[in-house]
Amino acid sequence: MTKVFSSEYIIKAFNMLENEHSKLKRTEAERHAEILGKFPEYGELEEQLAQTARDIVSVVINGRIEDRYEVLEKIKNKNLSIQKKMTDILVNNGYDEDYLKPLFYCDICSDKGAVNGEWCSCIKRAAIKFAAADLNENGSLCTFDDFDLSFYSDKYSEKCDCVPRETMKKNLEDCKRFVEKFNGTGSGIFMIGATGLGKTHLSLAIANELIKKGWSVVYNSVPELLRKLNSEQFGNSDGDTMRIITDCDLLILDDLGAEHNTEYSSSVVYQLLNARVAHNRPMVVSTNLEMGEIKARYQDRIWSRLFSMRVLLFYGTDNRLRTAGNNW
Repeated sequence: MTKVFSSEYIIKAFNMLENEHSKLKRTEAERHAEILGKFPEYGELEEQLAQTARDIVSVVINGRIEDRYEVLEKIKNKNLSIQKKMTDILVNNGYDEDYLKPLFYCDICSDKGAVNGEWCSCIKRAAIKFAAADLNENGSLCTFDDFDLSFYSDKYSEKCDCVPRETMKKNLEDCKRFVEKFNGTGSGIFMIGATGLGKTHLSLAIANELIKKGWSVVYNSVPELLRKLNSEQFGNSDGDTMRIITDCDLLILDDLGAEHNTEYSSSVVYQLLNARVAHNRPMVVSTNLEMGEIKARYQDRIWSRLFSMRVLLFYGTDNRLRTAGNNW
């Protein structure tokens, strides 16, 4: 098998699959006991069905070659007749005909965890989620409901040529729409605005909603991601950070522009963005830099990728200062 993630996350993924499979096996047993308790004749038909399988083996081993086909055909018809009677018992008593069929957490690999010598997508997705949980540095997530628009002025501002509250209401709606339509593909959102205007809040609200829907989300600041990648590249720590941020369903990069302005950091930022674009994976990127500062700091190949996303401009007064003032 091709190595994709560290063994730690693969083991966690397999343990998860095993636990889910065990739950489904218990459900199967409970359903089977329920049907046998209500309809004893179903158990008798099961035994008759099992006998047809034994009869087939006996004919193949001991039967005469000249009449083997005719005998097997009779056994086959008997088998089908018994199966129909069993199905009729379920359907005629209000059950789905597949009520007693084997249950699997993953229909692709039938809970084996691998397909054709490669880890199944269920294992890969679980490994990404476990890895993302370790990589995410924020313990608490925000919600759309606690995004307070009253912090933003409802008066026209010449500085931004808009009414901040109206603009921020539109940004909130755009973020909600992004979650509603999210399917794991596409470009994403680029948030631009000064510190304390709600970029991180809306980013974490997006993460919160998508995680609840089962998507894998990685949230981290650009400086912290660069530190992790640098440490792994030069052998100071183990990890699969680049793989994780490439393969997760949504990558949220906070505080773009706060990293050291070096050729190395610029190169890695490009790798981050390009890897997501190449895999058609969406991002949410936020920065405190102004438009001109972004274009002056980053090469065309970086800012062109940033501005290919939906750009949301944030206006207003630092909400953290206002909140602190309310607590004095």
